Amino acid sequence: MPKKTIENGLFVTFEGPEGSGKSTQIKMLAERLTEQEYEVVVTREPGGTILGEEIRKLLIEFREEDIADEAELLLFGASRAQHMRRKILPCLKRGGIVLCDRFVDSTTAYQGYARKLDFGFIQNLHAFSLCGRWPDLTFVLDIDVDTSYQRMSKRYQNSAPVNDRIEAESRAFHTAVREGFLDIAKKNPGRVKVIDANRLPEIIAADLWWEVYHAIV
Repeated sequence: MPKKTIENGLFVTFEGPEGSGKSTQIKMLAERLTEQEYEVVVTREPGGTILGEEIRKLLIEFREEDIADEAELLLFGASRAQHMRRKILPCLKRGGIVLCDRFVDSTTAYQGYARKLDFGFIQNLHAFSLCGRWPDLTFVLDIDVDTSYQRMSKRYQNSAPVNDRIEAESRAFHTAVREGFLDIAKKNPGRVKVIDANRLPEIIAADLWWEVYHAIV
């Protein structure tokens, strides 16, 4: 049976502090959309393609030579350009739905607000890498930094030490990231929706579905 299609597709991104529950909500939303017979592509950044996943390793893992902030930003841009051309745009052109775990707003929050790199350059990088196609809808799953740390600690309680150089940043860094997301939402109220992620997953999922349903119809 042919999948339902949406003119120009629907591009939904999920943002928020570490441990905010993005993966859980993406999974729940993808299942519901699939039940409704839409083509759904679930992906992530950095990553999403073979090249992007290699770049992800460079960005996330601790290495003998640390990555300069400027190099970090450019690697995110390179991963995104490949991601757009090889995975996201093809799905949208077919009328499908893309659900992406982190996207441009993470780059603005992490490399702009927290790393304090030039916002003008970051916006130009977005314009170059996105091929003119911004997300249609962005959810910022918001939790405070204390809750973020508690969830990350619980996540890794019975596993090996985390090999994630960005998660390992300071509390001040993660505070700046959260404040960045909230400021981005304030400046982009039509696209970016702040979601209280301190609630039960099923309640959050209902809020997200309401927003996505109205974007589809």
